Amino acid sequence: MPQLHRDRRARRPEPARLTLARAALAALLIASTGAAQAPPAQGPPLLTLDEALREIAAHSTAAVTSRLDIGAAEESTKRAEAMYRPTASFAAGFQARDHEVIARFGALHAPETERNFFTGELDLGYLLWDGGRRASGLASSKDQEGATAARGQAEVRSSQLEGLATYLRILAVKAQRQVVAQRIAALKDHLREVQDLFDQGVVARNDLLATEVRLRLVQDQGGEVDNAEVVAAQELNRLMGRRPSDPVVLPERLPSPPTLPAGTDDLKKSATNNNAQMLALRARLKTQLDVVSLRRSESYPTLFAQAAHTYQQNEYLIYPHANVLFLGLSWQAYDGGARQANVREADFAAARTREEIADLQRQLEVQVEQAYRDYTQAIQEASTAETNVKAAEENLRIEEDQYRAGLGRTTDVLDAESVLADSRFSLVNQHYNAYLKQGVLLTVAGEDLPTFFAAVGTQGQER
Repeated sequence: MPQLHRDRRARRPEPARLTLARAALAALLIASTGAAQAPPAQGPPLLTLDEALREIAAHSTAAVTSRLDIGAAEESTKRAEAMYRPTASFAAGFQARDHEVIARFGALHAPETERNFFTGELDLGYLLWDGGRRASGLASSKDQEGATAARGQAEVRSSQLEGLATYLRILAVKAQRQVVAQRIAALKDHLREVQDLFDQGVVARNDLLATEVRLRLVQDQGGEVDNAEVVAAQELNRLMGRRPSDPVVLPERLPSPPTLPAGTDDLKKSATNNNAQMLALRARLKTQLDVVSLRRSESYPTLFAQAAHTYQQNEYLIYPHANVLFLGLSWQAYDGGARQANVREADFAAARTREEIADLQRQLEVQVEQAYRDYTQAIQEASTAETNVKAAEENLRIEEDQYRAGLGRTTDVLDAESVLADSRFSLVNQHYNAYLKQGVLLTVAGEDLPTFFAAVGTQGQER
């Protein structure tokens, strides 16, 4: 009997509260398992240097305004093309008079119109010949499209160079943060050594205070570096046409700058043919020469034709409908010399642009030479900075050993640490300064920056 009683009790249904608790536990386990299996949220993709430059070329303010200007220039060309097409106009009206128009011939009176009547007219006109004004205007409009595109491209190249400088500034700040972290770690290690020696009565308290002061000053530099990176990232977003607050992820470092595509002589030739400012000036000269042709054609007559159909509601007219064909010639034979003055004015403008082109060509030779020398100097200074870092590291090691042996002062160690930090900062700055100088050189030479920097990886760093 007791065993039977226990079996019956075991077969009783579970209480409702126990069942709900087990169900909740199972649901929690399933939810936690699903959360563990769910893929982690991905942040923004890595933005390489060439991608940033391409985004500037596509979405920057300079790129957007350039496309708008080109669109306006294309509409101007369409307006010039419309001069080759006939024109059509229609006019209609209803006239109510207090009296009819009545003509008197001696003792006779004859009405000419009704008191209230309707009129209508349809005109077709076409310019047969205008001395070449249409052709010159159309050529000028088409060349203006090219000039607008060239001017916009020059502005985009300038924005890309600014974006390159901002991108490099962010990477330099990242590297500077690492230098600051190295300084903080080194000063903390030295502070522990000073504290131990001070506790042993080996050094005076001023060694401890001087080290603490230097550590606090370096720790404050970390905030400056963080602020500089935030502002530079927002500026880069602005140049790319993004919102300043959008997240942007850049590589931690860049390798050594890639090899230049050519020497100075070839780069000077490339600047003459491909520099954005040079192309814009040449396009402007082309439009000005079209203006000269247009001004000269204004001295010729204009020949035009017009066909019209008119209707007037009038019971007194035998033919209320009329078809009219008109051929006309218009020519201002003399205007006091205004047209010739306009031609000379256009000639002077073209001559001025020719002089600007010649001077810009000379400037480009100097700019390429200077940019090339600046680039090679930056490479040399980066190599020197790398050597200086190694020497400063050895100098700091020697000063620390001498201080532990009681042969040096803490100020000597702090000065050696400061020299090492300056050497590391200089290495960072010169490494990315070489990139910037290279970008300036390529921009002057008319090279495409995104294409050139596409070969730059995201791994490797200056040592």
